[in-house]
Amino acid sequence: MSKRMIKNISIFAIFILYIILYKVVLFQNFMKCSEIINASFLLIMVSLAIWLLGIRKYKSTYMSKNIFRVTIFYIGLAFVIMYGLGFVVGFLKNAYSRSFLTLLDNIVAPIIVIILTEIFRYVVLWANRDKKYIAVLYTVLLTVFEIAISIRTLQVQDVSLLFGQFATVLLPITIKNAVLSYLCYNIGYRVPLFYRLIVDIYIFLVPIVPDIGDYLHSMVFIALPSLIYIAAFTIIDEHLEQPQYIFSKENFSIWDIPLAAIVIILAALISGFFPHYMIGVGSDSMKPKINKGDALILKKVHEEPLKKGDVIAYKKGKKVIVHRVIEVHDEKGTVYYVTKGDANNAADPAEVKQSQVQGIVKIRIPYIAYPTVWLSEYFNSRK
Repeated sequence: MSKRMIKNISIFAIFILYIILYKVVLFQNFMKCSEIINASFLLIMVSLAIWLLGIRKYKSTYMSKNIFRVTIFYIGLAFVIMYGLGFVVGFLKNAYSRSFLTLLDNIVAPIIVIILTEIFRYVVLWANRDKKYIAVLYTVLLTVFEIAISIRTLQVQDVSLLFGQFATVLLPITIKNAVLSYLCYNIGYRVPLFYRLIVDIYIFLVPIVPDIGDYLHSMVFIALPSLIYIAAFTIIDEHLEQPQYIFSKENFSIWDIPLAAIVIILAALISGFFPHYMIGVGSDSMKPKINKGDALILKKVHEEPLKKGDVIAYKKGKKVIVHRVIEVHDEKGTVYYVTKGDANNAADPAEVKQSQVQGIVKIRIPYIAYPTVWLSEYFNSRK
């Protein structure tokens, strides 16, 4: 085993032990000063990594400048979209920005943690650029660290809460760290550091935030690093193929804009904030017209009367059922709907009230929701 490998194992082991200690002891007993503790630990780890592995001087290149401009573009696009949606769904006053002292108290420690994390990422990745698997392991380590300091407890008892944590916290953090490590490994620390100082800190600085909810917010910040990765990969690939290639300022394709729009539209449809939204079908009760795994775009209905033959989604307990209206009747001013799955032999046992109706099916997209349905079935089977 080489000396460098021993040094990497030592750094890795100390970091893992700290994460365990943090979750078991430090967070439970010193929650108020946990950010300061994390910053102090990262300062020690950065110093240790530089001492053991050394640090390489960063040099700006045409490639890194080009990727930096792309990053600025996509971050700007994400904020324009988020705040544009705010004019539709409304805004909330930011609790972090009520006073200068509150702002200072909330922002200093996170900034220090971000800066030290990205310096640590740079030191360990650039010291191991000849061994990609070590870079992957450090990326996993930093992902686990951020998850550990971001989530108090995993809601493993409740499948819906666990899936919510996965969608709104675990997945965005994992994708973000993977992309940041890719950028750091190829062009250094400046772009990852800039990204985090804007994306992770803005919430403490802005006076108002769009009321788009955790789910749609996470979708935006899953799409953002993903689009930056696609653009960066293209630039890096071109650079490797043509070392003498000098990049122009127009370094993102015009096709990136519709791609970003598609991602955001899908996120908006899934979120349920707008008159139309999307759900996945988890059964074959509506075959052959609608199959398990299909995605349906619904139009919300409020007091609008439905008619026989309409395919509706209605809520029954915690479930949303998609069946066809086969009969409509009025009892003392209250409208009731008799529903039935096309593939079922009998009508649904309970009549549906107007208040239960979530929407009317407008568009069917075959099979694209199957991964979500499969994940839901998998988690439910493990209860």
